[in-house]
Amino acid sequence: MCAAAASLASCGSGLHSASVPQPAATATTAPYTGPLAGATFTITIPPPPKPNSTRRRPNYVSSSTSKVVFTLNTSSILTAGQVTSFNAGNLGTFAVTLGSATCPGSGPWTCTLTIKLPPGSDNLTISAQDSSSNILSQQIQTFTVTAGGSAAGANHFSTTLDANASTMTIGAASGFCAGSFNVGSGQTVPTVGTAALTFNATYTDLAGKTIIAPGRPILSVNGHTDDNGGAGYTITGTGGNATVKVNQSTQSYTLAATTTNTTATISVAATPANTNTSSDGLGFNKTLSYTFQSGPAPPSSFLAVIEQTGSNTGKVDFFTINTSNDTFSTFSPATLTSTNPGAGPDVDFPQDMLFDSNGDLLIANGGAGNPDFGNFACIPAGAVTTGANAATVLTTNMDDPTFLAFGSDGTVALANTPGSAGVHMDEFVLNGTYAAAATTRDITNTDYPGLGATGVVALPTSAQNPAGSFAASITNGRTVSHIVIKHPDGTTQQIDDANVVDPVLAFDPNSVQIVAANGNDTGPSGGPHFYYLTFFSTTGTKQKQILIQDSNCYSAGAYTHCPPSTPGGPSNMKASVVAASSSGYVAVGGITASGEPEVQVYDNTASRLPVGGPIPYDATTTPGGATFVYGNATIIVSALRFITPTKLLVSLQSDNAAKQGIYIYDVGTLAPSCSPCYDPNANQFPNSPKQTGFQQLGNSPLSVAYKP
Repeated sequence: MCAAAASLASCGSGLHSASVPQPAATATTAPYTGPLAGATFTITIPPPPKPNSTRRRPNYVSSSTSKVVFTLNTSSILTAGQVTSFNAGNLGTFAVTLGSATCPGSGPWTCTLTIKLPPGSDNLTISAQDSSSNILSQQIQTFTVTAGGSAAGANHFSTTLDANASTMTIGAASGFCAGSFNVGSGQTVPTVGTAALTFNATYTDLAGKTIIAPGRPILSVNGHTDDNGGAGYTITGTGGNATVKVNQSTQSYTLAATTTNTTATISVAATPANTNTSSDGLGFNKTLSYTFQSGPAPPSSFLAVIEQTGSNTGKVDFFTINTSNDTFSTFSPATLTSTNPGAGPDVDFPQDMLFDSNGDLLIANGGAGNPDFGNFACIPAGAVTTGANAATVLTTNMDDPTFLAFGSDGTVALANTPGSAGVHMDEFVLNGTYAAAATTRDITNTDYPGLGATGVVALPTSAQNPAGSFAASITNGRTVSHIVIKHPDGTTQQIDDANVVDPVLAFDPNSVQIVAANGNDTGPSGGPHFYYLTFFSTTGTKQKQILIQDSNCYSAGAYTHCPPSTPGGPSNMKASVVAASSSGYVAVGGITASGEPEVQVYDNTASRLPVGGPIPYDATTTPGGATFVYGNATIIVSALRFITPTKLLVSLQSDNAAKQGIYIYDVGTLAPSCSPCYDPNANQFPNSPKQTGFQQLGNSPLSVAYKP
């Protein structure tokens, strides 16, 4: 028997044909008529690899193989002319039909091909091809053929076919949100610190099949093909160097920066395996060059601020806060690098943000509708500090997402605003990278037809609420409102209260309570308006419900007018944003009965008493005057965040450029907010939480994210 196990693998972008050596033309000679030896070649063709499979299958031949071509290049007993004649009369193409008698099975398939060769030393090209004659894999090898052949039990050969690469893909892992992404030519790959980052090379053949070992290309990085005995090789960079280690068996390599300020050019190449140490006749050379950049982790007291730059556009700016005096410093880089603005998927209209536990920046990126319905974007921590243009952008189940929450199990929930959204709350699970969770974890329009979400908060792990539970406000804005707790197993708990209408949500970790502030009223049409602040336990039990106070509720510096005693009396404040601190303080921002913005803070006692008067963004400079302290035409409280147990950050939009920006207040200290500073009743505003910091902004600030 003459058996050759031919192992074929497929790889990166190769030639549509490969160089098959042919004997040089010579003068015509008499055809070879001497003895021939039988040779049986056995080729195993496995099925295509399963997704994400790491199983290695030996003797791989691309499953697109439809023929195997044998070419005799030289023979020790034939002249060149006789070789040419022999190829024409004895060798050539052997059809392969998977599942036939020649190649039985349903995958893997074992194909048996019998040819005859002249005894002696024979150099052969064995080429596996598809129906379009694309060479998928190939080998050139010399065999010593014994007279008598397979009938005499001789000529048992083994060879491995090397894959002909059509494409090479380099994938990388970086932090949580970029745990799996493909590296593009000229891209910058950011990382944090000096920990090693792993890159994996994968290849396809000309039929688009993934190449499996053996026979894969030789992987080289900046000319290096191994790990240098475990020590690695140095790639010279700027600010520091990179250490590279290449592993051919796994087709992977690691890069580690030597400093947190390293930038290095990485050149990756894949060339034919040449497993016989001589040429296999393939001529591809797949290359990729990119920049590897290491930066520090985002520092403590780090602030990301969304600035709205147009009706559906925005940017993200970075600052650090000196917590000893609440002063702001511009970070470098000062602005998040835009990612395909307007091209979709993109990061061009951020509406809400937060940092995950790895320092990656999570963004709810809005969209005005078809074709851009918004997305969930995650910026790796290394891209934040280095300014690299890198992001993981997911578009599943998006319809203008406006709110974000980070769960206790590393999951992320997004709330879509429009009532027409197919999914009101969409969850993403961290498995090395963020990916859409099972649909059973979502709150959909099928569950609550025609509604939308106005907020979402993460709940702490408990017996009733397993890790990864969220509470979302689901409403149509007036007649139907629910707080829906969604558990990771798909079960839900619905909280309803007649006085909770169109709520915005926060979570108070101090009292372990869900905080709901009304965005719409419960009063009769044409009558007084009632806006409530309600506290629920995580089991859904109402703990406290009070009317949201505003300056109209004051009389002689005390809250006495709310609720109104008669129809048509003064109304309380309509909430648009709410926040709770780790120590239990709650801040509510909204619009007063006169249509102006204020922020009222409540204490962390069971009574939930107001902390002084409201922060008076509606204050005038004279009693009953028309000149406002913080702006005249447009004043909007866009976001509230507690950055410490007692420090409240307020994002304020204003038509007074000098007053527009980010404010910090100490809710544990009361002081005059401004002087003179009059409320709508022509009274001097009472003391309110003391302002301790301010950063002016040139564009309207929306949400913020703070990393302690």
